[in-house]
Amino acid sequence: MREPQTDPAPWQAWERRRFSREREFARRFRHRPAGVVSLAIVLLVLVAAIIPGLIATHDPNAIDGAATLSEPSWEHWFGADRLGRDTYSRVVHGARTALLVGLIAVGIGVGVGLPYGLLAGYIGGRKDEAMMRLMDALYAYPALLLALIVIAVMGTGLVNVMIAIGIVLVPVYARIVRGSTLSAKQNDYVLAAEAMGAGTPRILFRHIAPNVLAPVLVQASLGIGFAIIWEAALSFLGLGTQPPDPSWGTLLKSAQRFLATNAWLAVFPGVTIVLTVLAFNLLGDVLRDLLDPRLRGAD
Repeated sequence: MREPQTDPAPWQAWERRRFSREREFARRFRHRPAGVVSLAIVLLVLVAAIIPGLIATHDPNAIDGAATLSEPSWEHWFGADRLGRDTYSRVVHGARTALLVGLIAVGIGVGVGLPYGLLAGYIGGRKDEAMMRLMDALYAYPALLLALIVIAVMGTGLVNVMIAIGIVLVPVYARIVRGSTLSAKQNDYVLAAEAMGAGTPRILFRHIAPNVLAPVLVQASLGIGFAIIWEAALSFLGLGTQPPDPSWGTLLKSAQRFLATNAWLAVFPGVTIVLTVLAFNLLGDVLRDLLDPRLRGAD
């Protein structure tokens, strides 16, 4: 006796709808020049971070006495520092540090802030108020000051910088997720899950979390840019990446004493930071416009 075969029509219909949504998203994204250019810059930084040897022209730590403080040329595109190290190659290799800090710091912020905001928004009442007052206390500190306090407690170094920036970002994501959860928990499918006896973890991560990810994704793109700035600032202060490892912040610090005579040592790392952070910010703005249903009608 032949077993009954399931009808593939519903699955195929779901696949067609998903493909249609993805194709529509890609079409609308292509019509945003700012999004296309920013994505290209982000991908370039990603390539530089993953395989810097493909883009760099020299060993970033190779010392060449004959090239000390040389001006930009075909041999050294961005010039060379006081030890004769190729500035362009050090900028390229510094992308790994910047992107690593950005991704891990944002990962810490989302990893802690997302479940915290989900739980606070879902339980509501006085517990919600108490949980969010803690986030408000962290949020009240200026970001750089809070990072400095964390580093003062934990010590200097790149790993501690990632943790410090991640802690700074936690209240940002907790507040965003909590606000979205307050709205999402009133939806019929959440009320139906509660009526059927679903547990709190299932409701939070199966029914509510997927519907609050859009603003988190947008904020994550912006957060990477902010994390890159903070890492550069902390490294400039000598609290982050330590020499001779290349970092955009340490490049700016080493160029400080030569600003009057060899300004290009600071110009190229500074421009790289500006372009990278601007690309992440513009990408976040475009994603916000495309993912926010209230703004879709403007396209």
